[in-house]
Amino acid sequence: MNKYELGVIVRADLDEETFQAEMGKVKGLVERFEGTIDKVDEWGRRKLAYPIQKLTEGMYTFITFTAPADAPREIESRLRIMESVLRFLCIRKDEDDTATVAKPAEEAPVASKPVEAAPEVAEATTAEVVEAPVEAAETPEA
Repeated sequence: MNKYELGVIVRADLDEETFQAEMGKVKGLVERFEGTIDKVDEWGRRKLAYPIQKLTEGMYTFITFTAPADAPREIESRLRIMESVLRFLCIRKDEDDTATVAKPAEEAPVASKPVEAAPEVAEATTAEVVEAPVEAAETPEA
């Protein structure tokens, strides 16, 4: 048995009752193929990165479940024909995969004294810049 995460984006124009019925169907698919649901995380209505079927918003839901290796293929084939599902993605999670966020590294102390330019650079002016003569490139004779 492997651990998977299924992300589903459903049409945002569905009412709450219809949305819950569609999510019930998705959960039923997981259980139908011998999966056990560990966690359901509903993100709610979010803006899509690009329009899908002329819609700009979708309802995001993430389901973490444990199932046999052939279950994701079967679940995806059923999700493909559901009209209210805009997009879905099922990924296998590693056993050592953790959802913790790493702590930010401690900031290094900032120098309190401003950095000054070298005296030679500060005294140079544009009038003192001398251009080197450009020599003509020799062409090989044939």
